[in-house]
Formats: sequence, structure tokens, C-alpha cells
Amino acid sequence: MSDLTLALECDSDASSSLSAALAEATHANVIEAEKNSLDGSLPTILQIVQVASSIAAIVTPIVTSYIASKKVKKIKFGDIEIENPTQEQWERLWSDYQARGVEPDNRG
Repeated sequence: MSDLTLALECDSDASSSLSAALAEATHANVIEAEKNSLDGSLPTILQIVQVASSIAAIVTPIVTSYIASKKVKKIKFGDIEIENPTQEQWERLWSDYQARGVEPDNRG
């Protein structure tokens, strides 16, 4: 079974609940790291979750709800990175991935 890596940069006030939701849904280890911006803005939290491709669909509604609330600042999925993602961009990214039926590039 292959793994998928999804990295999310989110507001610090949403990090605990997002991390808990991802960990509970996937039973995967969610890695968190605080990222301080050089421009003086509030820090964001980088969360990385690696899940088996067979259960990756569980992640989609969780991420969608956080994107809808404007708590996710960046998504990195394989070789694709989206800043300030919209719900439509996330859903299209996920649909494109499912349609391809292959792994995204997980080098980064």
C-alpha cells in the first residue's frame, strides 16, 4: 500500500483541532511545526500527515471544512502547492488526483 503526504499550513488557532481531526480520522502521526513569518505576521503551523492512499479520502472533508473557514493558508500535495486555497481548488486538486489513479510526486 502506498502512502500520500499532505502538508497544510494553517492558522495557529486552528492547529490543535485540525491536528486532532486528522489524527483521529486517519490514525496517522500528524507532525506539527510552528513557522514564524519574517514579515511580522502571526506564526502559522505546518502540519504534515502521511496516510495510506486507501484511506486518504477520509482527509478530504476535514481539509475542506478548514479551507472553507479560511484557516488553511497553504496546501502542498506532491509537487503541487497552493497558497490561500479555495474550496474549489482543493476539490479540483483531489479530483484530478483520483482521476489520474497514480501517486503525486512525493519528493518534496
